[in-house]
Amino acid sequence: MMPVPSHLKEIAKPAEQARDEMPLRATLRCACGSFSFQLLYPGQTDVIGKRSIPVTARVDGSYFYIVRSLCIQCGYEVTLLDADFHGWNGFVCHEPAQASVPRPPLIPWQCVECDSREHEAEIFIQGEGEADYIIESGNENGDRWPDAFGYFTLSVICSKCRLQTPDLFAYETM
Repeated sequence: MMPVPSHLKEIAKPAEQARDEMPLRATLRCACGSFSFQLLYPGQTDVIGKRSIPVTARVDGSYFYIVRSLCIQCGYEVTLLDADFHGWNGFVCHEPAQASVPRPPLIPWQCVECDSREHEAEIFIQGEGEADYIIESGNENGDRWPDAFGYFTLSVICSKCRLQTPDLFAYETM
């Protein structure tokens, strides 16, 4: 399993510790021990099939894909994904002009069954590999290759009604 990207080390707890280039699966767990979070996003959704899912938000002519977690127990907040800073395009192909645009306000995701704002979550991240990172970034030290991931998904379980929503927040970062 690939290493945890640097911005997620405090909150993503992988199922296993093997270090290779296989996709990462990790549970969100706060340092306080809680597994329950509000998942914050810019608020724009689309219906695909019969599912309402968060999508890239257009705000004042700029585009954003942001997911933050807010611990229900202690209030610790961390950005799980901001497409302008994380993943392949945000890290390897970083665009300072877009990254300097103020982030839009975020709202909590609500369960589509019971309207609860408390969820447990699992992250799945597909990396592009150390060799590709070294070649494309020009950085001969490949230690940051997990930060150049190509695909991010966050599957959620409602803490109240236990509704499971696989791949609710899904984003290709390339």
